[in-house]
Amino acid sequence: MSKLNNTELDILNQAVAQLTYSIRVTQQQQNKHLLSSTVSLLDSTPPAGTPDPTSLNDILNNVVQVPGSTSIATVPNSPEPNMYQMLAQIQTLDSYVALLTAYCLYNEHPAPYDITNPVQACAFARATAKWRNYVITGGAVKAIAGYIPVGSITAQSYEKNVTSAELHLEFLTELFGGFGLPTAAMTQLDSILTKVVAKLGDAKFSFETQSDTLDHFLSYYYFETVTGTGGTGQPPAMYVAKMATLYLHVAQSSWKAAVGKSSVDKFSFAMNYYDMTTSMNSGLVANDMNAINGTIQTLTSKTAAEVNKLMNMQAIHADPKPA
Repeated sequence: MSKLNNTELDILNQAVAQLTYSIRVTQQQQNKHLLSSTVSLLDSTPPAGTPDPTSLNDILNNVVQVPGSTSIATVPNSPEPNMYQMLAQIQTLDSYVALLTAYCLYNEHPAPYDITNPVQACAFARATAKWRNYVITGGAVKAIAGYIPVGSITAQSYEKNVTSAELHLEFLTELFGGFGLPTAAMTQLDSILTKVVAKLGDAKFSFETQSDTLDHFLSYYYFETVTGTGGTGQPPAMYVAKMATLYLHVAQSSWKAAVGKSSVDKFSFAMNYYDMTTSMNSGLVANDMNAINGTIQTLTSKTAAEVNKLMNMQAIHADPKPA
């Protein structure tokens, strides 16, 4: 997996400074009535190069139309009361990541991508996946490292001769087989990812070089039972919110075959991917939720419900993973 180069690190640091400034302004506005008149407020001028709300909204909307990333949360069939709080924290955390990714996309490429152009649409999807990966797993964003500490990242590869019909089950089993999901949840996952593939296929990507891959970043949130709870003779079950990330690099020839073949034709599907699993620091996210949500609503000029729709997090239903 490629690492941040110096130019990319500068872009990421610039994005962090821009978003951090907006969050601090929001915090001051939320608490202005408590502050002494002698307390100086932040400079009203944001850091240089900060994108305007229109640019941010355009990028976030483009990610829905040409998804370089997908976020999925598992919602328990009968959630415990504290799970509702953690689900709200997951939504806030993912929105924060999406917004910071949008800042990075803008700072790297201030001119809007034309997603109706097959070359630019492909470049936009690849850039979205790249920056989402750097924001979450790069370890360079201190706030993110606090919310979701970087875990060990494992390199994986997959290659098989399949039909497009067989690929559905093979792909899901490869990526999600270790989570013990019931058949109904796997069917829901299949539906979500099929729609993502359809949107990417509609963009009719044109790759800039022969070596380019179709890149996609998956964020998967789920609940896991804390070890030593919930069993016979043990305290009542307690749960922790977990996050698994999957950074996919699908071979260009495989992608073209997958979207161009009939369901009965065999083709070689090859991809490399990197996976990581970590736990969400629920308490830390909870402390910053109001400021983050207020900032996102201000920057996008949208209500909380509209922000959730814009961020486009998907849901499946399954009980918490056993310890």
